[in-house]
Amino acid sequence: MFEIDLTINEPFELENGDVLDEVRLRCSIFGRLNPDKSNAVLVFHALTGSSRVGDWWKGVIGSGEALDTSELAFVCVNYLGSCYGSTSARELKNRLGELPVVTPRDMVRANALLFDHLGISKFRAVVGGSVGGMLALQFAVDLPELSDEIIPIAATPLSAMGLALNHIQRQAVRGGDIELARKIAVVSYKSPENFEAKFARRPNRNGEDPARRHDHRFDIGGYLDHHGATFRERFEIESYELITKAMDLFDLTDEQIRRISATVSLVGISGDWLFPASDVRALHQRLTRLNIRSNYYEIESDDGHDAFLSDTVEMSRVLKEILKREHSRPARHIADASRGAVFCIGGISKAA
Repeated sequence: MFEIDLTINEPFELENGDVLDEVRLRCSIFGRLNPDKSNAVLVFHALTGSSRVGDWWKGVIGSGEALDTSELAFVCVNYLGSCYGSTSARELKNRLGELPVVTPRDMVRANALLFDHLGISKFRAVVGGSVGGMLALQFAVDLPELSDEIIPIAATPLSAMGLALNHIQRQAVRGGDIELARKIAVVSYKSPENFEAKFARRPNRNGEDPARRHDHRFDIGGYLDHHGATFRERFEIESYELITKAMDLFDLTDEQIRRISATVSLVGISGDWLFPASDVRALHQRLTRLNIRSNYYEIESDDGHDAFLSDTVEMSRVLKEILKREHSRPARHIADASRGAVFCIGGISKAA
């Protein structure tokens, strides 16, 4: 893995009109870029992910895996507002005096500043799951010349149910309870079949007896409490609020869709009720009606929305099917432009 911290020393205007005096981005690259950078694949991470895609997509990325690092170089950026190396929501709040609204378009535009400095003028493909899939679609709309293949996984504009769940989570977050927000999210990421198979009505595995005390839990309760407690230690509350709001705002008009020039390979998950496979198929049909080259694939899994992370066998099967036709197709290149910035590679600053 090769990791870069990039500080962009130029004003960056958000869609809401707020101006940032600088933006910091952390980027990780898995695999080796070839001399002309034509083997680069862009990965957008999910809500609580980081740029270190090898950490959270084990079994999918690596030498000989579906995302094959022996052939391709996978570039992942911790997007603006997240808290794993890039300018975080907490920093933005401190600078501006309040938490700004950062849109998917803002995140994609910020990432694009980094591509110029990496010398990447076109990506072989762009892939992302959940929020990452939203950003992949936004990328296809806003930067249509930068890739010929877009692979959004379990991603569509949020339904009313999705908006409702995010609303409740942000209410919990504003009350300082990120643990509760995370528990709500985890429930939405799993299917009923998954929970029943793993937990059923068993008492908590620590020996508690729900029939004896009010505070004694079933096993599912202990599982959710554990996820909430560990999440507080690893994720900033402001980033959770900012990114879930960005999720809410993601939408696609017909006019925006018509800007897409890439092939869009949409992936649904059979057991997903947060982004139902039927909604992903409907988006595929809409793209097709608007004359966009679109394909639909489906992960067969009871893992729920999380299947793109947890069911590595099915995820790998689908990605291999999509990418096999892309590996032999050379990417067309466009001229790159330079912007004033500072690289920080391994802690050593270098002029870009």
